[in-house]
Amino acid sequence: MPFESIDGIDVTNQDHLLRIRLNRPEHRNAMTPDQINHIAKLCAAAEEDDDVRVVLLTGTGDAFCAGADLSGVDLSASGGQIPPVSMTKNLFLSLLELSKPLVGAINGVAAGGGLGIALCCDIRLGSDDARFATSFSRIGLTANDAVAWLLPRIVGIAKAIELIAIAKPIGATEAERIGLISYHYPNAEFEVRVGEFVDALLGAPPVGLRFSKRLVIDGLDRSYREHVLAQEYATLANRTIANHDIEEGVAAFQEKRTPDFRGNLMQPVWENY
Repeated sequence: MPFESIDGIDVTNQDHLLRIRLNRPEHRNAMTPDQINHIAKLCAAAEEDDDVRVVLLTGTGDAFCAGADLSGVDLSASGGQIPPVSMTKNLFLSLLELSKPLVGAINGVAAGGGLGIALCCDIRLGSDDARFATSFSRIGLTANDAVAWLLPRIVGIAKAIELIAIAKPIGATEAERIGLISYHYPNAEFEVRVGEFVDALLGAPPVGLRFSKRLVIDGLDRSYREHVLAQEYATLANRTIANHDIEEGVAAFQEKRTPDFRGNLMQPVWENY
């Protein structure tokens, strides 16, 4: 699948980086169902494309994402417009199942489902204008869009319940303090600092990093004994697929230079497998 832009979503794929920018600033980057499905498809395509090593998700204007575009939608039980649950068209599953590093550059407000999208990112970087709000309780809803599952894993149970119940927005400084974002940067430096961070990720061994990410995330639900077995599998698989990168990493370390990792060089034996 080509990594195409559509109305409201700008996409670039260059130098191993897939950049997805939400571009509906007049709607605070709230997304329509078509836009939500498009991002899910982009993630699925990135998973299959060995040239893509990192995915960056950001917004335009003063918002990262205000969630779904609810203009003209009645979410009450009698309204008949409650979206159906679909495991095959769930954006949050697509984001969470991506084995490549997913970076959220939170340029402004992330609220409701937009916060859920931000929480799906492996690493979140905020500008000074970044704001975070659960929002659901303000309109009488339960916490949706993966927020209730992800938030306690990131900030702890007590803080997650507080943020969901009170729904008061917090700024970048507080978000960094509680671990919701890793760093926040001045607005004038934001894009440059995000670029520097992404460049550091792009310098990591792509195959080894994908296995390491899965070990970290899947390890949250494993016993240590199960983790050791998964670790052994990941080590053997990494040596099978990318032993050249291990050799390059050792050589670069010994020669005191930057390694040039190449990732998966294996050609598929079967088509459409």
